[in-house]
Amino acid sequence: MKIAHNRKAALAAGGLLAFTLNAYADVVTDWNTKAGELVIEAKLGTPPANRVMAIVQTAVHEAVNTASLRQAGDVTLDAAVAAANRNTLLKLIPAQEPSITSAYQAALAKLADGPAKAAGIAAGEQSAAAV
Repeated sequence: MKIAHNRKAALAAGGLLAFTLNAYADVVTDWNTKAGELVIEAKLGTPPANRVMAIVQTAVHEAVNTASLRQAGDVTLDAAVAAANRNTLLKLIPAQEPSITSAYQAALAKLADGPAKAAGIAAGEQSAAAV
């Protein structure tokens, strides 16, 4: 009986975890795709392109961690991810500034203005600067 109960609890917890992770995966995946497109547009060779993508995704990882540590609703994760991508990409491939800025502005336009958005932007900028 105990094993069956534990198995049900584990399945329920796994289902909830999978649901939670999917909610955050979209913005990260979308920006990863956009960063890849920008790297291709920049015509970087393979080693530099890999380096750029690694640095960008490290900044995004840090931004997600920073935003996740805050109280729910205090930080917009989408803004944190957008800001981390923008700041990192601008440092690494400044020639792509118009495309980077356009993607950033489009991402932020979808978000409601307010303290959570501002906190998300700050978290993303801090994470990018740290990387």
